[in-house]
Amino acid sequence: MFGFGKKNKDFKATILNTGQTFDVKGGINLLQAAKNAGIDWPCDCKVGSCGTCRAKLVSGKVKELTDFTYTLDGDMLKANYILACQARLKTDVEVEVDFDQTAVNPEYI
Repeated sequence: MFGFGKKNKDFKATILNTGQTFDVKGGINLLQAAKNAGIDWPCDCKVGSCGTCRAKLVSGKVKELTDFTYTLDGDMLKANYILACQARLKTDVEVEVDFDQTAVNPEYI
């Protein structure tokens, strides 16, 4: 309309351990896109402090909206974990999600 910035692109996300694939509309985070698609993705806080929405990024790239190191430890980061509530897609992605996981930092719930 006014040409301010470039249009956010739409991508696809696949949860490998369930086979679910859903659209991620440009500009929204991975968690919100999953919720919009009716996926019961675990989450407790939606602001990146508890870590319940973490997922292992198997392929693709995301933009961190906040630094994942505030919540995820070094081993999780080395294993390519992301926070779905703080991740915007830069490409199509494939992730693995433990739907029974609990908070990394329960004191922030």
